[in-house]
Amino acid sequence: MSVLPNKLRVLVVDDSISMRRIIRGFLERNGVTRIAEAGNGQAALELIRFQALDLIISDLNMPVMNGMELLETLNGDQEFRAIPFVILTVEANQKTMNLALETGADSYIVKPVSEAPFIKEIQRVLTGSGRM
Repeated sequence: MSVLPNKLRVLVVDDSISMRRIIRGFLERNGVTRIAEAGNGQAALELIRFQALDLIISDLNMPVMNGMELLETLNGDQEFRAIPFVILTVEANQKTMNLALETGADSYIVKPVSEAPFIKEIQRVLTGSGRM
């Protein structure tokens, strides 16, 4: 049974290929088939400009452009600020979490995360954004 809509278009941004594969697996096992990947914020921006998205899941600490810079860039653009943005990071620091949420992140998930709580949080974010 699909928990998430299979029409959902998701971008997973993380410099770790293994983490992107884990998140892709979580999403695919829950019905999502349209998943793009990027290894940093700059590569993500290039994808975002050319394909419509329903959700962005991004790490914070990446080379070239980090997740916070990506979030700030998207929130500065009227066309992209409505895309739900989930931070998925090892940064468990409350100050960093508060900054990300104040900057416009819709959720802040600390790694490691297991599939069920991850999917539940994605559902919460999508329901709140009207995309589910």
